[in-house]
Amino acid sequence: MRFYLLLPVPALCWSPFPSQQGVLWIHEDCIHRFKGHFSVETSALGDTVAHSGGREQLQPCAHEVRRANSTREAALHYYSDWAAYAQSTRPAGYGHMSSDWVVPAAPKSTGPIPGMSSAYLFNGLEDSGGEVGTASYILQPVLSYGKSGCIVDPLQFFQWHLTSFHVTKSGRAYCGARLHVEEGELVRGTMHLGEDGKTWQVEATRLKSNESSTYSVQLTRKADAAYVTLETMINYGCDAFPASGSVTFSRNDLRDTSGGKVSPEWQKKILHTECGQRVELGSDGLVTIAWDANTTLQSDLADAQCDSFPFMHAEACEAPRPACTIRPQIITD
Repeated sequence: MRFYLLLPVPALCWSPFPSQQGVLWIHEDCIHRFKGHFSVETSALGDTVAHSGGREQLQPCAHEVRRANSTREAALHYYSDWAAYAQSTRPAGYGHMSSDWVVPAAPKSTGPIPGMSSAYLFNGLEDSGGEVGTASYILQPVLSYGKSGCIVDPLQFFQWHLTSFHVTKSGRAYCGARLHVEEGELVRGTMHLGEDGKTWQVEATRLKSNESSTYSVQLTRKADAAYVTLETMINYGCDAFPASGSVTFSRNDLRDTSGGKVSPEWQKKILHTECGQRVELGSDGLVTIAWDANTTLQSDLADAQCDSFPFMHAEACEAPRPACTIRPQIITD
């Protein structure tokens, strides 16, 4: 029998979002979750969001985005990062990307406190030219296991979900529909640039039922870097990666801004090797990311809960933070 300690989500003022630079903590006042399609326009004055319930003008978030303390993470023997990925860059920019992959076996562990660690698999586009830390946005349909800023119900931490989400430079995060998917299902991530040259449509599709989590966003900077990625958040061990040991991204379709087919020039990027992470490139354009989920690591679990949830009130933390209650979510059909 398996027992889970469910963390007190109503006590959290901040929720985590994965990024190439580690965990981004975004205040709940600035996270917007939708059941249906939504669109976002960004500007120096904030975001304009349209959904089935109407249209809203939102000022930049009053709470600055907080980033994980990587020095403390290292001291406690865990990390949050893109563990391994393949990238293809094109200075002239991309106008389309789509990939298929199969939902792998669930991780055997979600951390020393169940529900703490998370795993993410996605394809995506950035405006970084492949240079870490320089992107102003990332488009990503995400397959996730565990918590995130979009998955906040502890009862859903131990399931696979397919979601399209977007974090803007105004410090706000937007989540599309959360689609529950099962091991062995085929999913697809698609990003397509419209005829106006600035509106992107992002879709995460459950092919079994043709359900999609979608949004559109207007961007001015060209998407010149494409990725397929294995990411982990608050990872203490190899058993926090999917138990299947690999995932293959297939039917990787990249196109230029005129719709012409582009052959990706994949480069292997392996940032962590403790679990034998590796990237394998097939002659037919397939990209397989693999790891050994059975490798045992030594971990120092001291202060794990406090550091992984640094904005949660806890007596054991170095400096107790005030608790808060999550505001009513913006959820529309």
